[in-house]
Amino acid sequence: MDILMSKKEILRGLNSLRIQPDGLSQRKYGVSVKYFFGNEHIPEKRIDYEIAVDLELEHHRGILTIHKDHIFYNRHEPDGMNEILGNAISKAFYPIRTHLNEKGLTTNEILNHEDIKQRWEKEKALILEKYSSGPLDDFFFAADEKISNRSGLEQSLQFDWFWNLFFHPKFINYGESRKTETALFLPVIPYQFPLRFQGIQTINKIPTDYHSFIIEFESQEEPAHPWFIPENAVHSNYFMTLKVIFDLDVYHHFPMHIRADFDVFSRDPTGNRNLIKKIKYTQFQQNTDGFRFMKLSPGSPFITGGLVVSEPNKWGFYKNKYENDW
Repeated sequence: MDILMSKKEILRGLNSLRIQPDGLSQRKYGVSVKYFFGNEHIPEKRIDYEIAVDLELEHHRGILTIHKDHIFYNRHEPDGMNEILGNAISKAFYPIRTHLNEKGLTTNEILNHEDIKQRWEKEKALILEKYSSGPLDDFFFAADEKISNRSGLEQSLQFDWFWNLFFHPKFINYGESRKTETALFLPVIPYQFPLRFQGIQTINKIPTDYHSFIIEFESQEEPAHPWFIPENAVHSNYFMTLKVIFDLDVYHHFPMHIRADFDVFSRDPTGNRNLIKKIKYTQFQQNTDGFRFMKLSPGSPFITGGLVVSEPNKWGFYKNKYENDW
């Protein structure tokens, strides 16, 4: 038997979503960041890695542990010195523990800073067994200072695509139209703080066939940051856009898949769009077969799909049921 809700009931549920932690097990993701030049189909650079997250409740507070492993640069294991050093820092940095509240937001606070410092000393010793040079000593001096500074490390989290997208506010009030204006911050320029993208965020009331609901963010078309504009080019001809699709499971309201497309392009005098640079981020949850046997709570706003009932009349009866596109 179908469970039907009124439009008001569904809207109330969509606008008051929270993470449902009961029964939530570890989530594993495959992540890929690809950098394209112009209309090329093969990326000029790509980074692949795996992420695993564990959510625990301690004294009624959410603690999220994030693991990062198996980093590949352009589809090979780290071999160049820059890659080896970057991989060593990553091994020291993860796993990282931070707070997570019921709305999927974090304080960016690192809860296991002492563990990170100890792991860094071990990783540094392993590298010094094989390599030695003046520039390497300079690198270690700078890295030691940065890793010993917890607040500096917490700020550096903003340079990470996964971090910014995973913790982007998704459980916000979408109003009666299921869409609202908001901002998304993303570090599209390497080693610089995130840029602010203003846009429209929409929540879809109809669940997917793979047990998720979709939230979409689409930015306005805005002037490109000078970092992306070629030398001596006319700045007013260059623009950038960002589109992000979040898939969250309909049972725990926890991230499954995330896809982000960042484009920089120019327009010629006739208005035609010429792609200059593209960055594609994909994050896909692994092992989703367990969802096949799960059932939605009767109070879930996704229980009805696209089918709703009209508001009750003064006698308390529903007049009809219908599918609409509100």
